[in-house]
Amino acid sequence: MDFLRMMMMSVLFVALTLIGSPQLTVALEAPAVSASALASNDTLQLTFREGRRSNPTESCTTTDDETGTCMSRFRCMNSGGAAKGYCDSYNVCCETNLQCGGVSKLKRTIIRNPSTITSDRCEYRIKPYSPNVCQLLIEFQLCELQPPNYDPGSNGQECEDHLQIGDFTLCGDNTGQHLYIPFHVSSGIDEISLIFNLPNRWPRSRWRIVITQLECPVLRKRAQSFMPFVSGKNLPNLRTMFSSHQGDDRDLIAPPGCHQYFTKMADTIRSFNFNEDGTAYYLPNLNYVICIRPSPGATMIEYQATHFSLSNGIENSPGYDGDCHSTIFTDGRRQDYLMIPQSYVSNSMNILPTYYCGTSLQTRPSLLASPPFIMYFSSDGFTDEKETGFSINYRIRTAF
Repeated sequence: MDFLRMMMMSVLFVALTLIGSPQLTVALEAPAVSASALASNDTLQLTFREGRRSNPTESCTTTDDETGTCMSRFRCMNSGGAAKGYCDSYNVCCETNLQCGGVSKLKRTIIRNPSTITSDRCEYRIKPYSPNVCQLLIEFQLCELQPPNYDPGSNGQECEDHLQIGDFTLCGDNTGQHLYIPFHVSSGIDEISLIFNLPNRWPRSRWRIVITQLECPVLRKRAQSFMPFVSGKNLPNLRTMFSSHQGDDRDLIAPPGCHQYFTKMADTIRSFNFNEDGTAYYLPNLNYVICIRPSPGATMIEYQATHFSLSNGIENSPGYDGDCHSTIFTDGRRQDYLMIPQSYVSNSMNILPTYYCGTSLQTRPSLLASPPFIMYFSSDGFTDEKETGFSINYRIRTAF
């Protein structure tokens, strides 16, 4: 038993030496503090401000109240960032900003618009953080680009200055939105790009986007010894082992096929380029799936629209099912719709639609739906003044 204790103390000493954490050094050398001293604000004072850790994606808040990334000081400096506070005993809250044309292999990358746009193209390249990465979570904390150019004569709408991410072309105001993009590194995908095409160099373009690489859980083999890392081969990795975040991303990973994933019990879902005053139009040629995570014991979800205005395939129709989506292709017919499977209007069991269009939800009926909680939005290539989008509140319920 004494031998094992000595071995453990030796390994811990080597680990602390390699990590070189100033906080650990202070903790080892500082005299003991009594409980009464801890209770006194005058006796004990911290010498640094600790950044606030917010979620398993290594997000933190810097001393300037900006969003940062929790990482080692060495990695922060090597990434061109600035350490602004601490996020735990080993790491700093790092403020980073990937520049146009830059490449990032970080777990979490923050990109901001340049102070002056001097080029028609700004590309950010994301390479895998680890071989277990399977998704990118892209959060638009701020994203304002030139509004789409609408031509009522041709019923066309075009994004001139825009952001291209995979199959998505976005323009206008998308602040507060998010996207999930598949990034299956194990299948050979080695890079995803976010490309801002800015032919007009709209002077009010602004963006601040957080990109998080999510790792799918992997089955780990059982260790063969009580301290398998104590060997000449593994000893240099102690710094990473002790300083890296040991959690996983399973609470953030979206189900396969979901482009947006809402994880709160209650929230608001809005179409892209939505404006509360109804002066902006949703974007053409979009097809994406919206998923909502159910809580344990959830039996249904309730939706209520505060704004809902899409085109209608059949003028002056109620805006349900066949009014919105035809099983037979008809050239020129409008096909914008929001599909909510297994839904019904709460005050009328006689209305059991799956597709919604026009202004069918503008009267704010309460919709109920059973799991799985998903919606599918589709827009065609035509645009008219009615297409101002949707804003829908939801809440997950555990009983009728």
